[in-house]
Amino acid sequence: MTRDLTTGLRDLGRGFDFVKRHPSLWKWIIAPSVITLLLLIGAVIGVAALTEPLVSWVTSHLPSWLESVAGVILTIVVVIGLSLAALLVFVSVAGMVAGPFNELLSEEVEARLTGKPTGPFSLAAFLRGAVIGIIHGLRRLMVALFGIVLLFALGLIPVIGTIAAAVIAVWLAGRGAAYDAYDAVLSRREMPYRDKLAYLDRHRSRTLGLGVTIAGMLLVPGLNLVALGLGAVGATLASHDLAAQGTQNRA
Repeated sequence: MTRDLTTGLRDLGRGFDFVKRHPSLWKWIIAPSVITLLLLIGAVIGVAALTEPLVSWVTSHLPSWLESVAGVILTIVVVIGLSLAALLVFVSVAGMVAGPFNELLSEEVEARLTGKPTGPFSLAAFLRGAVIGIIHGLRRLMVALFGIVLLFALGLIPVIGTIAAAVIAVWLAGRGAAYDAYDAVLSRREMPYRDKLAYLDRHRSRTLGLGVTIAGMLLVPGLNLVALGLGAVGATLASHDLAAQGTQNRA
């Protein structure tokens, strides 16, 4: 389990090295990065805009002598809570945007791994993949919204609740990022949503290792714009390895 988790953490680096050796792949990573940047800016503006009203609403229900002290503490708690919530939503929405591009990217990676050429670009297939990705992404977004409610409730509990909320948020963000990365491979196999989740569960440690690494990159300015694309490459390489291991085990 630990070994698989460590391998998953390294899969993103393997993806980056692969793209460096095949620079023509960058076009599929850069294409959705502009939209990702706009989403990130929107998330930051949203957190900033919601913090003051929420703190004011809560402190208005407190005794006057508690307002000044509670205001500082609540501001910290609310900023942390909203930031974690924004991260979950950002991962889900950015994944929906990058999905169709990542599928094409994954196809290109597999072509270089297997030596089999890719088929001609199909706009219809691209749009079909985008629609399916949005439908599946909306289902995950609903889970993320439920997680946000839970995280916000936990975050209101000083210290222990904040720590618990952070741990759960990291797990949810890692799981969501892992889904987005591996979806580039699994969607091309036309897997139903339930089967995609089952695949992640079968390889939980490795996929989560990659997902947590991607989620961490999403917090770093600049790197967050290419995180999902590089993650898709890493997931494609990992999926190729897992398929080869499965063939060896059956033999």
